[in-house]
Parts: sequence; structure tokens; C-alpha cells
Amino acid sequence: MATHPSRPPDSSLDVWHRTFDANFFGTIAVTQAFLPLLRAAAGGPHRQLSSILASLALHADPNPRSITRRVPPTNAPKTALNAWTVSLAYELRDSPIKVNAAHPGHVPDGHGRGLARQWESSMAPKSSVALATLGADGPSGTFTHMGKTLPW
Repeated sequence: MATHPSRPPDSSLDVWHRTFDANFFGTIAVTQAFLPLLRAAAGGPHRQLSSILASLALHADPNPRSITRRVPPTNAPKTALNAWTVSLAYELRDSPIKVNAAHPGHVPDGHGRGLARQWESSMAPKSSVALATLGADGPSGTFTHMGKTLPW
């Protein structure tokens, strides 16, 4: 995906559409395709790969330590994904399907975008694996990173 300005007024509508298509609508399409299989398998975990950059609470904080860049066309679809996670978890609350969102960590992307912390690539899957291996009594409707709850 092409780089885009961080200021909302400077990002083209095309960038917004392409980013929402990839980061939000694509996830909904995959979820809708796999949900019948999860139901047929009598449940299991379903996780959304989100980002700490999706947290409205952290973006509202004027001095957040976790948010070092604000790229609205990237952040907004992930925030929408978090809303989808909460809604889906609620809809499936009476089923054995667990729906959660995970922030994988800041993975080096080669662009030197000034991330507060760079993680080794081997760290990235840890949050997702933890959610994928939840037991039947595990939580649903959470947003986590490395076992810690993140603010929506």
C-alpha cells in the first residue's frame, strides 16, 4: 500500500478507500466466510489482528506513550475493526466462539517511521498465539497485547 500523509485533510479519498478495503472490509469478508466453519466445529477462537494505533482512548490522550505516529487512513480502519470485534463478540456471546483483537507489537518495517519500540519479528505472533490457544473458559471481546488489556 502506498504511503500517505498523516494529516486527514491531506490523504486522498482513494487512499482511504483502499486502506478500509484491505484492513476492514477484507477482514469482515474473511470472517463471514469462516464463521460457518467455526460454528460447525463447535466453536473455537477467532482473533482480529488490530493495532495499538486503533485505540481511541490512547489517541485522545494528548501525551500518550504508546502512540508515536498518527496516520488516520491506517488507524481508522483498525478502530473500525475493533468495533467489529466488540460487536461480533456480543453476537456470539452465547456460543463457544471467542472473538478478540490483538496488537502484535511494533515490528520493524524498514521505513524508520520513529516507532517508540521496535520488536523482533519473532515477538509479533505471541499475542495472536495466546488468543488462538484460549481455552473454553477464555475471554471474548478483549483487545490485548502480550497478555495485557489495551484500552479500546
